[in-house]
Amino acid sequence: MTKIWRNISLGEIISLEYGKPLSDELRVEDGKFPVYGANGIKARTNTYMCESKSLIIGRKGSAGEINFTEEKYWPLDVTYFVKYNPSEINLYYLYHLLKGLDLPHLAKGVKPGINRNDVYRIRVNLPSIEEQEKIIQKINSLFDSTNKAKEKLQLQLDKIAELERAFLQKVLNEN
Repeated sequence: MTKIWRNISLGEIISLEYGKPLSDELRVEDGKFPVYGANGIKARTNTYMCESKSLIIGRKGSAGEINFTEEKYWPLDVTYFVKYNPSEINLYYLYHLLKGLDLPHLAKGVKPGINRNDVYRIRVNLPSIEEQEKIIQKINSLFDSTNKAKEKLQLQLDKIAELERAFLQKVLNEN
């Protein structure tokens, strides 16, 4: 069976929608929902603008930074939030696809910003939704292995730091 990948522009499969400002009165420290800025969660609120899982992309400032959310949220006006058709593209696949495109390099201007039309023009090869899901399973498996290796390495680094402290303590206390 031949696996057919379509060569399409991102504008054919996603829509980048503008976030909106959120007044200071609506920002509360223990709010139920995250408020996303260009490079991550900036505050919390008890109101939300978007209720489905999505990607938030920095539009101004930290332009091109990508955040993934599965909960209701408020995207600020320095962001785009992604609308997509889940029967055509897996959100996890889209996340990794966009991360691999290095969107920050599209930023222009004194206060770096991304024009969504520049993103829409990017051409990608898109596999079927079934193939996307298989690819995501492989990516998740590789990330699990990488995370386990990082944990083991961190344990070794912690042991080395402990040995260094013990050595210094011994040397400094001999005199």
